[in-house]
Amino acid sequence: MSSDRPVGPLAGIRVLDLTHVLNGPFCTMLLAHMGADVIKVEHGAGDRFRHSWMPVDAGRDGYESLVVNANKRCVTLNLKDPRGGELFERLVAESDVVVENFSVGVMDRLGYGYDRLKEINPEIVYARSSGYGNDGPYADVPAFAVTIMAISGWTDSAWKTSGHPGSKPLGMGDEAAGISMALGICAALVERERSGVGTSLDVSMQEAQMGFMVSSFHTFFEKQEVATHPAECADGFVSFHMPDLDDRRWTRFCNSMGHPEGVEDPQFLTLQDRRINFAQLMLRVREWVKERTRDELWETFRTEKIPGAPVLGLGEVIEDDHIRKRGTFLEVEHPEAGTVTMLRPWIRFDGRDTTIRYAGPGIGEHNHEVYGELFGLSAKDIDQLSADGVL
Repeated sequence: MSSDRPVGPLAGIRVLDLTHVLNGPFCTMLLAHMGADVIKVEHGAGDRFRHSWMPVDAGRDGYESLVVNANKRCVTLNLKDPRGGELFERLVAESDVVVENFSVGVMDRLGYGYDRLKEINPEIVYARSSGYGNDGPYADVPAFAVTIMAISGWTDSAWKTSGHPGSKPLGMGDEAAGISMALGICAALVERERSGVGTSLDVSMQEAQMGFMVSSFHTFFEKQEVATHPAECADGFVSFHMPDLDDRRWTRFCNSMGHPEGVEDPQFLTLQDRRINFAQLMLRVREWVKERTRDELWETFRTEKIPGAPVLGLGEVIEDDHIRKRGTFLEVEHPEAGTVTMLRPWIRFDGRDTTIRYAGPGIGEHNHEVYGELFGLSAKDIDQLSADGVL
């Protein structure tokens, strides 16, 4: 195995990554960041997501593809070729997990549904994700994040929050399902340690998206809005949380804002009073906020331990002092894209170097490494298989 592969609690786990676009690759990216040996399997032109949202004449992979395929190895393989099928079965026998997010039924038509995979390797964990799950009336309907956000209620909830119907919602239709599938895979691996056999799991993007909408469902069922909108200040916006400020912090906040009269206002004397008169409270606080700059308010929030923060642009986030000192972003060199700024793996394990060793690999970049390492194939053998269309 490459010496530059990351370490982590999933070290020693091999994952066959048959995924494409963003939902599945986001899942396997998390597994790779946690130390799994993720082998991305492609054929022909490869994952079409490599060039999504890029100029039509772009000669390299786009940022999203470089990010979600970081820390993975990539091989090519033609599953429709008999020799390709043999190699795939050997890969399955040497692996712990197979992940795919094809349309429902594709793997079965290729002859590699879960029943066949567990014949090859009874310990295999088979994870699949699709727009609407493996059964139900919509199971065979194609889906993308934008359609899933629409039919899950996410888009409408975002419009109600913003007050701008028809606008593009900032969503996580792919990411929510990817996170859910990665968590399911980890749970299945734990179960396998106990039982000695693998299992299959199915993640619906629609249901996963709704799983991340607890606050929206609270608003729907309780008829009570959750959280508050950011407030305008002298030079931008800040966001803060007022409903649960105890009396001590409320007093300190009023004094630090230069409005000690807020402490004695009968509408706001106690936490219960402030909750009952929350609308009036927010009107008052919003007026105070307009008098200060973001930096002044951020200093107040930090000093008085008030749960609040400035609304930052992405460029400001990257340059933020805390983010820099945490090493949250990394500069990763890529042969085609040059220096790429990427988010460091955010699940950190004590004493382990959670980092990005390399951005998303090229199509078939690790053919010689993987097939030579696992099956002892020579460079000449691998080149011939490529020439024959097997790889």
